[in-house]
Amino acid sequence: MHVERTLPLTVVAARRTLSEHDSKLLLAEHGVTISREVVVADVDGAVAAATEIGFPVVLKLVGARLAHKSERGLVKLGLRDALSVAHAAHELLEKRLASDGDVSLLVAEQVIGGRELIVGLVRDAAFGPTVLLGAGGVSAEAVSDTQLRALPISRADLDDMLESLQSANL
Repeated sequence: MHVERTLPLTVVAARRTLSEHDSKLLLAEHGVTISREVVVADVDGAVAAATEIGFPVVLKLVGARLAHKSERGLVKLGLRDALSVAHAAHELLEKRLASDGDVSLLVAEQVIGGRELIVGLVRDAAFGPTVLLGAGGVSAEAVSDTQLRALPISRADLDDMLESLQSANL
């Protein structure tokens, strides 16, 4: 599924904070493997996307003002068929608040792994481009287990960042 853009992601990234989906697309443009996913507008689109991606899928309510989705119950995991996707999409859309602004549904291939990580990039005033790597998922902010490095970094730097996390042995 293709998302049309009027500007290249690198230009969009320079202007604002990227959404989860746009962040992944930008990483993919630089060779990072990402899960299959698509942003849709409604329940029918979510069911169609999930069917094309293949089950199980994850469904999220997404928007420019929605940073903490898990805390509001805006993430549905392990959806194994079209009916469960339709129910979850209805539920998520009903949870939308006026303060959320424009929202969409992100349908993603569910990937099962050993741990979740958070990765961020910021242009620090003192250090320039900087990467953050840490424990991710629903506990990302509660645990605050992160490493920071100024860019560019090597594979050895990345390995060191991973090994330096307090949660590395989990």
